[in-house]
Amino acid sequence: MLRDLLRPTSPDEELQALLSRLAQKGFPVTDWHSGGVARTLLEIYAQMASDLSHLAVRIAEGGFLETAQGRWLDLVASSQYGLQRAPAVYAKGIVRLAAQPGFGPYTIREGQLWFATASGLRFLGVSGGTLPQGGTLDVTVQAERAGAAYNVATNTITTMITPLPGVTATNPSGWLLVAGADEESDDRLRQRCRARWAELGYGATRRAYEFWALQAHPSVTRVKVRDQHPRGQGTVDVVIYGVGGIGAEVVAAVDEFIQQRRPITADVSVYAATAVPVSVVATVVVKSGFRTSAELRALENMQRYNQTIGIGETVYRAQIIELLMEPPGVVNVVLSEPATDVAIAETEVADMSATLTWQEV
Repeated sequence: MLRDLLRPTSPDEELQALLSRLAQKGFPVTDWHSGGVARTLLEIYAQMASDLSHLAVRIAEGGFLETAQGRWLDLVASSQYGLQRAPAVYAKGIVRLAAQPGFGPYTIREGQLWFATASGLRFLGVSGGTLPQGGTLDVTVQAERAGAAYNVATNTITTMITPLPGVTATNPSGWLLVAGADEESDDRLRQRCRARWAELGYGATRRAYEFWALQAHPSVTRVKVRDQHPRGQGTVDVVIYGVGGIGAEVVAAVDEFIQQRRPITADVSVYAATAVPVSVVATVVVKSGFRTSAELRALENMQRYNQTIGIGETVYRAQIIELLMEPPGVVNVVLSEPATDVAIAETEVADMSATLTWQEV
């Protein structure tokens, strides 16, 4: 395997190699104790040689799609596949203003209002309109910063930083228009690179549809192509999803992108996967002194799993237990929910929430 070939040497390995070679030349290496001049110089040379081996490995890894990371991967994607890493995306959606009886009308200007969640995530109103007395008005808002963290749940944008007397605000069901996204991950960029060649053939293969969906908008992180005539002969469904949602504008952008490239004989429908809530309740037993690090690692594992589980992919209890058992110090996991494996329909995607109880032993 390539990984076995790309193994840097440690300072200790380099030091032992130097001592062995000098011993073969007759030098009294066993008399050179730690802290002495000769031993210290050899340790410095060993560290330099180890650093050089790490640099050589990084350069070698940077030449392959499967091993390149970060900016090295950007270079591979650009030079070999003609692709650029997708930037972070600002979440955009709808906040509904409601005036109490006797309050209003208010003329709302673009950029006038700021809103926030209880956790402090802020959104700027980027559209205006007239809020009638005792009525409602939907305004478009954009996240203060780019990223998936702003794909918040319904009815959580309720704080009006810029107050209006007698007016309340909330984000209604289906509020998200454009899902926010973090800068494209290495895994997603590799996925686009692998799918790149599929679009070069005649017609359209499953991998071509996957590539087009990922290429159309950076908020798309998961794609399911239903190419076995789901709605009759010649039909193809492209089901998409992102981190925390997807948004109607993203679906429209992906649909337009694919419709321009599909074969003329194909009837293609693009739509968002339906999120299915899956509650994870578990008691995690951890050795004393390991709880803080284990808790952080377990939550990271669950978050990563929730963000990458495929559309239509079954949630297996064994996989959840494995993720919770992975952090150092964890000795047992008692999983209460889900009670059985959770089957997910091919147009749905699991949306997991974890409630973990920790016990130290």
